[in-house]
Order: sequence, then structure tokens, then C-alpha cells
Amino acid sequence: MKKSQVFLLNALIMTVTSLAMSSIGVWFNLYISNRLGAVGMGVFQLMMSVYSMATTFAASGINLAATRMVAEETVSKQGNVRGAMRRCIGFSLLFGGLTGLALWFGGPYIGLHWLQNADTVRPLRLMAFSMPFLSVCCALNGYFTAVRRVVKAVASQVLEQFLKIALTIFALACLVPPGLEYACLAITGAGVLAEAGSCLFELALYLIDRRRYHGSRSPHLTRKLCGIALPVAFSSYLRSGLATVKHLLVPVRLQAGGLAAADSVAVFGAVHGVALPVILFPYAFLNAFNCLIVPELAQSHSLKEDVAGMIDRMFALTLGCSIGICGIVFAFSGGIGAAISENPDVGIYIRLLAPVIPVMYLDTAVDNMLKGLDEQLSVMRYNVIDALFSLAAVWLLLPVLGIKGYILIICGSEVFNFSLSLWRLVKVTQFRLDLFERVVRPVLCIAIAVLLGRLAVEAASLPLSQLRTITAATVSGLAYLLLLRVTRCKPGKIPA
Repeated sequence: MKKSQVFLLNALIMTVTSLAMSSIGVWFNLYISNRLGAVGMGVFQLMMSVYSMATTFAASGINLAATRMVAEETVSKQGNVRGAMRRCIGFSLLFGGLTGLALWFGGPYIGLHWLQNADTVRPLRLMAFSMPFLSVCCALNGYFTAVRRVVKAVASQVLEQFLKIALTIFALACLVPPGLEYACLAITGAGVLAEAGSCLFELALYLIDRRRYHGSRSPHLTRKLCGIALPVAFSSYLRSGLATVKHLLVPVRLQAGGLAAADSVAVFGAVHGVALPVILFPYAFLNAFNCLIVPELAQSHSLKEDVAGMIDRMFALTLGCSIGICGIVFAFSGGIGAAISENPDVGIYIRLLAPVIPVMYLDTAVDNMLKGLDEQLSVMRYNVIDALFSLAAVWLLLPVLGIKGYILIICGSEVFNFSLSLWRLVKVTQFRLDLFERVVRPVLCIAIAVLLGRLAVEAASLPLSQLRTITAATVSGLAYLLLLRVTRCKPGKIPA
């Protein structure tokens, strides 16, 4: 099978899986929100901010290191894939274990002093057991991405998602008594069991798959691993720590502006637990390409090949999709919000966040391209700078502007981060973006498409608001694709 065909097949598998898992994830978030209530969901989201920081310490850049090292070893005449993965798994166990110990012993302090909620202490300590499994999974995912056999990593992720949801629903319905602490224990306990099962399954797949590779002497693998993973890790620690502090500060600064404590936690949960997942959900269509571009660029870069064409195709694909998604979400945000939540403010939050969708999606793509070009230190440096500015903005603006100020900070942060990353990409590759072809044409197409979608719904006189929203969004999407084709707006070929 040709290289481009393998890339397309892997991208298709990852896209379908990511779309399905994202859909289930949004539904699962809504299920948890309904079970916990608005305030409980806010507390849970704050706890997830701590979990996110812990996963950063556990992973410590190992996914990128495994992807880059294995991709380079497979094209080297004296490549040692097995040796690279032995070091990556050992690295994972070390950092995952240390993170688990820190979370176990630090859980009481974090719950009582950071989150200021005693109900979070035991769930935080329970999370500690998932850290080694999560870290090893990151290394194994990097391996399967690099060798272009993503179906095995995808199978592991599907298993994890299925176990987590099934165990959570069973525990909440049948096992735990009422109360926020027990509900959080059920959710985190299900997550630990799902992570462990997924890790053991993926490890078995790796042990079978590695038979096709033979080891050789490669004395510089440990140095290469540390050279990739540790700079990324230390930068990620700083960025994740700043992001966690920012999230914990949001309710505090909202209260400083006069909002009640319960209301401040509830509104934070509505933005982070409902609105943002909706904004990020369509990214499933692009996630596969943005992940797979890392080993492609790493191999091309190591062989001194030109990468400008590959980058241009990724820009075309990402901008073409994200601009269409932005227009549809913005135009029908009210209907989307009403369909997923009883909170009328959710639709407002979605509309306010929608204009930044192209920047948000493209920023992730550019970061992945830079990582494939051995520019991960630049990515992390910009992320840390962005986190510092965001933290300062939360402190200064939230008491004055409230939750809309926080949404403004999210949008401004994405634009700032993307600008820095794009500048670096242009500098190291001499890439040039055709604004008219990649931006202006798609914007005009989606504007016309949304208008056609609205006219079609009005002409059909559909009775139900949810049906009207689905129909209008579908017609708009199809019209957008047709207009791109009619105007000969090139969406980008397979970037391989």
C-alpha cells in the first residue's frame, strides 16, 4: 500500500473513532452534569483541572518523544525501535509513579486548600492510581502513531471510553449513596479501572507488534529521549501549573466582582463542562490529520526533504473545515445550546466562543507541525508566555467583566498563541499563506451557505426547534461543500 494510502486509511480510522468518542464524551459530560447539578459540575471541573495538571506530570512529553524517536528509528539504517520503546516505557513508569505518589500524599492539601472542598480529597487520592497506566498509554500511543498502525491505539482508546462510561453509570445508579463525594468517587474510580484495562490491552498489542523489529546497539537513545521529553516536560509543568491556577482563580475572581460563591462555580462549570466541549467537538474531523502529521514531518525533516507543500495542504484542510464549522456553530448557537442544556446562557457562551474556532483548531495544527520539525521548545515557550498573560488577565478582568471577560480571555489567548506559533513556522520553513484562497473564499462560502440553510428551514416551516436546528446546520454544511467545489476553493490533498 502506498504511503499516502496508509496515511488516508489511518486518518479515516482515527477520524471516525474520534468523532464517535467525542459525541459520546459530550453526552457523558451532559449526563454527569445532570447527575451532579450545576454547582457539583463546577466542583468536578475544578477537580478535573487538578487531574489535567497531574496528567501533564505523568506524561512528561513521552508521547511526542516516542512518536519522534520511533519514526526516526524506522527510517535509520541502524534503527533500534525496541530499544527506543524500552526507554520510553521505563521513562513513563518513573514519571507516572512519581506523579501518583505526589497526588496521593498531596490530595488532602489540594482538596482542602486549593479547591476548598473536603468532598474532593478522596477522589483526588483515588486518581493517583491511574497515573502510571496513563503515562505508559501515552508512550504506546506514540509508538503506534509513528509506525502508522493507529487502529491498535484506537482500539485501546475505545475500550477505555466504553469501560469508563459503563462503570460510571453502573456505580452512580447502583452502588454509591447520594452525595457529591460519593459521586466523584464513582466517576474517578471508574476512570482508574478503565485506564488500567486500556493500558494492559495496549501493552499486549505492542508486545505482539514489536516482533517485526530487531534490536541493535544505539548508545545515544537515552540522550535523545531526554533531549526531546525533558524540555517539553518542564515547559508543560509550568504551563499546566499556570493553567490550573487560572482555572482555580476563575470562581474566586468572579466572587470578587460580586457573584455568589455557588453561582461562580456553576457558571464556570457551564463554560468548561458544556460550552467548550461543544466548541471542541467538531475538531474530531481534523484530529487524525493533525496527529499523523507529526511522524510524517519528523521523517521528512530527518531526511532533509522539503516540507512546505505538506504544510500548505494541512493549512488548506484545517482552515477549510474550521471556517465552515465556525459559521454553522455561530449561526445556530442558540438552537445548539437549547438542545444540549436547559441553561439558557449556554447558547450565549457557544456563540461568543464560536468566532475563535478557526484559530483554535489551526493553532493545534501548527503546534503539531512545529513538533514534527523539532521545534517543540518554541511551542512550549509560547504556551508558557500565553499562560502567564492569561493568568494576569483573569486576575484583572474578571471582577470587572464577569464570565464574559473570561470568554474574552480564552479567545484572546488563542489568537496570541497562534500568532507566535505561526510566526515561528514561517521562520523555519519559509511557508507563505495565501489569505484570499485559504481564508476569504471559505468565509464567503460559509456566509452564503448559512443564509441558504436559514431560508431552507423557513421554507419548510418545521415545527420543532431542535429539528429546525439540525436541518439548517445540515443544509448549511452541504451547501458549503458545494460552494467550495463550485468556486474551486482547494481544500488540500492528502498531506503525505
